[in-house]
Amino acid sequence: MATIKFVEKLDPRTKIVLVVVISTLSIIITDVLWLAGLLLLSLLLLFMAGFSPASIFSRFRRFLYLFLVLLIVQSIFAPSGEPIITIGGIQLVTMGGLLKGVAVVVRMLIIISSALLLLTAKPMELVLGLIRLKIPYEIAFMVLLAIRFLPVLVEEVQDALTAIQLRGVKIKEIPLGQKIKVYTYIFMPVVVSALMKAKKTAISMEARAFRAYPHRTYLEELNLKSFDYATIAAALLFGAGLGAAYFMGR
Repeated sequence: MATIKFVEKLDPRTKIVLVVVISTLSIIITDVLWLAGLLLLSLLLLFMAGFSPASIFSRFRRFLYLFLVLLIVQSIFAPSGEPIITIGGIQLVTMGGLLKGVAVVVRMLIIISSALLLLTAKPMELVLGLIRLKIPYEIAFMVLLAIRFLPVLVEEVQDALTAIQLRGVKIKEIPLGQKIKVYTYIFMPVVVSALMKAKKTAISMEARAFRAYPHRTYLEELNLKSFDYATIAAALLFGAGLGAAYFMGR
């Protein structure tokens, strides 16, 4: 429990550095085994941050169809190695293509799992951390708006689906073509509602003199502690060392 409290109390800048290091390594590394080790590390950090295996799996399950599509596309359009499935002399799936597809899926899992670390920080603290990292306030504020708007959009889509199901439409049982048609009907009202909310937000920002001054003051301040400095140094050294070891071993 003490370890979990330590991770939760990390400065948002420290968490941002961890996410950047892990995500960068996942992009530059292409070997499946190396990526698998990096995925284990990111999952370990999530466990130390207080995430349970069930909560992590539930978040991964939302991207299951995307992972499956990426795996199939990569294995078909990047063929190499021994053929696994051949139709009419055309190699549809090969061992090398399948490994590339697995590497893409594992890379996506690493990026998603590392990004989940940012959920342990409060949205305003995350924005303040970005500003202290010399990110322009406008961009940091856009991040805050995205964090606030995405749950609202998801909730509106779920409400629309619930309203359709209450009218007797069983979305899971209807054919694919009709299902796409239903989602197109849902898409337009959700987009219009999002645009109206964005317009109201812009008016509210203008009424409060957004960007009236080049610098802003904040009620709360962030202070890096010794543990944060040690974690940042360890993350940077780990990233540099692992990247060097990977390229030297190729």
